[in-house]
Amino acid sequence: MKGLIKKILREQINNTVLVVFGGINYATPEWMESQMPTNMINNNTIIKSFDSNIDEVIDELNGLEYSRLQVVGFSAGGRNVFKLAKVKNPDFIGLIDPTVPISWSLEGFPSNSILFFNNNNWDSYPDIKERQKDLASNMKEKFGDESVKKTELNHKDIPKEFFETYM
Repeated sequence: MKGLIKKILREQINNTVLVVFGGINYATPEWMESQMPTNMINNNTIIKSFDSNIDEVIDELNGLEYSRLQVVGFSAGGRNVFKLAKVKNPDFIGLIDPTVPISWSLEGFPSNSILFFNNNNWDSYPDIKERQKDLASNMKEKFGDESVKKTELNHKDIPKEFFETYM
């Protein structure tokens, strides 16, 4: 029985696709990969830049067979998470100190979604700062307090902590 459970868990992990969107400047796909534990990276890990064409990402996902979809976005990459969620209804969403688009919604977000952020990192961008607060409030209301995790980390240090703690 124990062997069967391990086999099922292994198959679930092997059938999970993880899509990660990086941010502007230093937060390239290569940098995002360097923030992730090595055991998280496999053939089913897709790491994209913040300016990736979301339709191309959808086409890529449509060409894969998987049972679970996890989508994570850091900083400017957060905008793509909102776009992808509406179309693909992921099984897990992680927003890492994200840029929140003007016309955001929680459509397609599963109840285990996580927002991990430091709102103080966005003082120079008051509109994003305000939208992050609104997002946090809406996520708490819809998914519960555990869906929102605040940190005091600098923006650049947040992805590594997110991947190690919440994935």
